[in-house]
Amino acid sequence: MRRKKREYPEQSLGWLVQWFIHSAEFKALSKTTREEYTDRLKYLEPEFDFPLADLTTADIYAVRDRCVREKWPAFADKMVTALSSMFALALPRGWMKINPALGIKRASKTDPHANREWRPEEWQTVMSRARLELQTAYMLARHLGYRSQSIVVVTWENYQPDPRFGMCFRMRHKKNAEAHWLPASPELQAYLAKIRPENATGPIALRKGKPWATPYKLQKASSNFLTQLARDGLVGPGLTEHGLRVTFAAEIKRLTGANDDQVAAALGDRDSRMGAHYTRHVDQENKILFMWAQKARTDQDLENSKKDVFQIEKSVSVDKDLED
Repeated sequence: MRRKKREYPEQSLGWLVQWFIHSAEFKALSKTTREEYTDRLKYLEPEFDFPLADLTTADIYAVRDRCVREKWPAFADKMVTALSSMFALALPRGWMKINPALGIKRASKTDPHANREWRPEEWQTVMSRARLELQTAYMLARHLGYRSQSIVVVTWENYQPDPRFGMCFRMRHKKNAEAHWLPASPELQAYLAKIRPENATGPIALRKGKPWATPYKLQKASSNFLTQLARDGLVGPGLTEHGLRVTFAAEIKRLTGANDDQVAAALGDRDSRMGAHYTRHVDQENKILFMWAQKARTDQDLENSKKDVFQIEKSVSVDKDLED
């Protein structure tokens, strides 16, 4: 039996939320954003009877702080963003006089090292424990550098023969709508040959036999799985599905010496700065390796110099003995 939707008093928070999620403005948002907003606003359900006229910025801070404790900072920030977007639509309609969510400081801090590179042993651990639906997504991310929004839509039709590499991927990424070509690694080709159904068409990455509904669904399933592995001490903290894009980019720079523009091209990004963004830690490694190589060379030079000195001393001693 379906539970009847609760009706909230007019001019209350719940009343506005119900209007918002059925509005034309809400429907114009991307599917992922709609799902995220709905999920975050649902957290506020215990407060839905609260009158809009009584809402203050202090109230928003209070619920944000509670959300940080009960959920996590980024969840709370997205909740505030959803509220602010909703309140902005209420203002011109005369339902509110101010937007109390405007100017709320973020609870989460941007981590420049977020989505770190996966270590080889972490990759092995994850792939040995992940369900097939996540294994496929991880293989596409690791060997193609695809974002989740590309992983959920890439199809078998995008996987095409290539005379140089055997197979390749050709597709237009939603991020920039530009045609992108990339060779499929031997490891990826072997994996896809193993899972590919006969006469396969449509999306490659599936969940329970069906395409992932949204990139957000994939991100959430992956986050839950990787977080649990970290809690169990099987992988380090901070492992994310998007970190495989970093891993892909880092491998290109290490193995080929590609510059930032070339790395960005492999990632399907227009801006070479994205190549630098994903591989800045590799550049740091290279600086240290260069310094270490210089030190090793200097140490060797010193060792050679000592040998020369000893040889000279020995020669002088022999010559003197001969003179005597």
